[in-house]
Amino acid sequence: MDDGLPDDEWSGDLMEFTPPCCPQCRSTHVEPRNLARRFGGAIGAVVGTTGGVAAAVAGAEAGILGGPIGALLGAAAGVVIEGIVGGATGCAAGSRLGDAIDRNILHNRRCRACGHTFGDTSR
Repeated sequence: MDDGLPDDEWSGDLMEFTPPCCPQCRSTHVEPRNLARRFGGAIGAVVGTTGGVAAAVAGAEAGILGGPIGALLGAAAGVVIEGIVGGATGCAAGSRLGDAIDRNILHNRRCRACGHTFGDTSR
């Protein structure tokens, strides 16, 4: 059935999206600040890396039974891998938490025209 409308993912409700506008000057030149998201990601990465390295060191101490050379090589590889995995996981979790804080608590949007900051619910 051809109704003259485009048959793609942008038809329907998505076409009604309007960009946020500043409640003070009504400008549409608005940008997200994402302060908590960036801070949460950084803190999560540090905590995740620290936890990953601590777990790898504990594993290396248990690996002493396999011999000193095996424990040294296993500890080095474990610290690097666990540090990277822990850091990435912590960063993702911190960013997700920070995003929720940005959306629900902080004034996450800033108008580039007048400098006014406001939240998503201020529309």
